[in-house]
Amino acid sequence: MSRLEEQITIDAPAQEVWGRLHDIEGYSTFMDSVQRAYAPSSDRAHLDVRAGEVQRGFDAVLTDHGAEQVLAWETQGSPELKGSLSVRSLDRDHSELQVHVEYEPQAIHDTFGGPKGMAQVHRIENTVRGGLEQFKSLVESER
Repeated sequence: MSRLEEQITIDAPAQEVWGRLHDIEGYSTFMDSVQRAYAPSSDRAHLDVRAGEVQRGFDAVLTDHGAEQVLAWETQGSPELKGSLSVRSLDRDHSELQVHVEYEPQAIHDTFGGPKGMAQVHRIENTVRGGLEQFKSLVESER
């Protein structure tokens, strides 16, 4: 199982960032691979993801640790993915968003194709980093 942790500082209060993370339908605006997303309930999400020519739907169970500002998630079915989104206040007007993802690179390759081995790991890292940058831009532009 591979693990990826990335974080980014956002020029917005933690409460704003935390609120924006709960807008599941908006995930397609900052995650290039997400074509559509919705939350059928407060503890479930569905994402339609495209990687290359392959499109696949994923259902995920969400666990909201509101007091700690941590949103954990885990896919149902294959490929097995899990992770968390954590928001930490740096000061009144700045926060840090941390993403933690656990995945099996071979399972991602089997599902979507593309590169193998370290090339697949780099592809996933670049996707997560790009999503963080776009999320930061989105939140900061709404202020």
